Amino acid sequence: MQLKIYSLASINIDEVYHVPHIVKPGETLSSTQRQENAGGKGANASVAAARAGAKVHIVGKVGHDGLWVRDLLSSSGANTDLVSVLDDTATGRAIIQVDAHGENSIVLFPGANYKVNKDDTCRAFAQCGAGDWLLLTNETTGVADAIAQARTCGMQILWNPAPMTADVVSSKQPVDMVDILVLNETELLALARQYDGIGMAEGADEKYTSIARQVLDRLGIRAIIVTLGGDGSVGLVRRTKFNSHEVLVSSDSGSSSQSVASNAKSDDDIVVIRMGCAPVKKELVRDTTAAGDTWVGYFTAELVRLQNASPESVGSLASITPTMVEHAMTFATFASGIAVTRLGAFPSIPERHEVEAFFKSKKL
Repeated sequence: MQLKIYSLASINIDEVYHVPHIVKPGETLSSTQRQENAGGKGANASVAAARAGAKVHIVGKVGHDGLWVRDLLSSSGANTDLVSVLDDTATGRAIIQVDAHGENSIVLFPGANYKVNKDDTCRAFAQCGAGDWLLLTNETTGVADAIAQARTCGMQILWNPAPMTADVVSSKQPVDMVDILVLNETELLALARQYDGIGMAEGADEKYTSIARQVLDRLGIRAIIVTLGGDGSVGLVRRTKFNSHEVLVSSDSGSSSQSVASNAKSDDDIVVIRMGCAPVKKELVRDTTAAGDTWVGYFTAELVRLQNASPESVGSLASITPTMVEHAMTFATFASGIAVTRLGAFPSIPERHEVEAFFKSKKL
C-alpha cells in the first residue's frame, strides 16, 4: 500500500498588495498592484506535495466565500473530501505586502481555520494507515489533538510550527511527539529559548547548527530541518541501528546535490546536512510568499516517494535515512527556487516536471 499525506491545513484567501517597500508604522502607502489568490501555509504546502506527486488528503475548513479555494485545491490534485464548509464563519484571510525585492510581510485573519477541532481530525484519521504522514503547520486549531491522535494511529508526523506561537514556545504543544520539525531561523531561536543551557556558537552557520542539535537532543525526535532563506538550509538527522551503516551522499561523491553545495557529515549518532540555494539569479526573484511552504510540501512528498520505493520498510520510521533526507532537501530547494520567480501562492508552486527539468539543467 502506498503511503499518503494527511495535511491539517490552513486555507486562506490571500490579498496581495505590491508596494515599493514594506509599510512603516504611521506611514500610508499606495500599492502598485493588488491580487486576490488562494493561499494559507497548510494549503500551499498541500498543493506543493500534490504537484510533487504525493497522494494528499486535506483536513480543514472554509466559509462559503472560500468555495473557490477548495475547488482550486481539488484541481491541484489534492483530495478535499475532508474540507468542511461553515455557514457562519468566513474563510481565513492573509493581507500580504510584497516589496520591490520580493520580500513580504503578512497579517493573518484566522477565520474558519480556528474552527478545526478534535472531531474533525478523528474523522480524518479513521481513514489513515500505519506509516501515513501527518503534515502540519501552525495556522489552525486542533494541532495538539491531531499530533496525539496521529501518534496513536502509527502515523509519521512532520510539523512546520509557523507562525511560532506562545503555545509552542511554552511547551503546551507536544513538540516532542513529532518525527521531523521544519523551522526557519526565527522559529528555531524562539523554540530554543524555552530550554535552559542552550549555548550559541560563533558564526551564523555554526550557531544554527549548534542550536538545532541541542534542541534535537532535548526533544529526542528524529530530525530537525532549519531553512535559512538565502543561505540555504541545514538538516540534522538522528541515526538508528537500522541505518547506522548507510553510505552518506555528500558533495564530493558526485551526488545530484552537488549543484547546491550539499555537504553531509556524521557526528556520533547525528548526521548534519548542509544545503545551499538553488541557482536562481537575484534579478529573477519576484515573490517569496510561498517559497517556504513549497519547500515543506516538496520535502514531505519526496520523503514519501522514497519510502514508497522501499516497500519492505514502508511505515517504519527507521526507513527515513539521512540520504533520503538529503535528497528530499535538494529537491525541495529546487522547487522553492522556482516558486520565488513567480507571483502569488498557488500560482507560484511548480509542477514536478518543472522541478525535474530545473534539477537537471540548473537553469531557469
